[in-house]
Amino acid sequence: MAHQAFVKDPRAGLNGNGQGLLENVSSFGSDVASLAALQGQLAAADAREALGRATPAFAGLVVAILLAIAGAGVLTAGLALWIAEAAQIKPASALMLTGGGALVLVAALAYVSARMLATSLRTFRRSGEELERNLAWIKTTLVYSGR
Repeated sequence: MAHQAFVKDPRAGLNGNGQGLLENVSSFGSDVASLAALQGQLAAADAREALGRATPAFAGLVVAILLAIAGAGVLTAGLALWIAEAAQIKPASALMLTGGGALVLVAALAYVSARMLATSLRTFRRSGEELERNLAWIKTTLVYSGR
C-alpha cells in the first residue's frame, strides 16, 4: 500500500481533489432528503383529509354496530311477540321473521357506510402517485449521474 501511485480522476472536478463528486453526492442527498420530507408532508395532508371524509362513515358504522348489539335483540323480540299475538302464530316463528328483517336493515346500513368509507380513502392515490414520480426521478438520477 505504501508504494501505490495516486491517479487524478478526470471526473473528480477541476482541482482534482474529489470535491466535484462530493458536491454532487451531497446535492443528490439533499434532494432526496427534501423529497422525503415533502412526501411525508403530502402523506400527512392526505391522512388528515381522508380522516375528515371518513368520520361520517366511521360514525355510521359505530351506530350500526351499537344498534345491532344493544337494541336489536330486545326490539325484535318485542316486535316478534306483538306480531305473534296479532297474527296468532307461534312466537318462535314471529321471532325468526323479525330477527331476519332486523338483520337486513343492519346489513343495508353497514353496506352504505362501508361504501362511504371506501370513497373517503381515494385521497391517498395522490400521495402514492407522487411517491412513484419521486422514486422514478431518483432512479433516473442514479442511472445518468455518471455520464
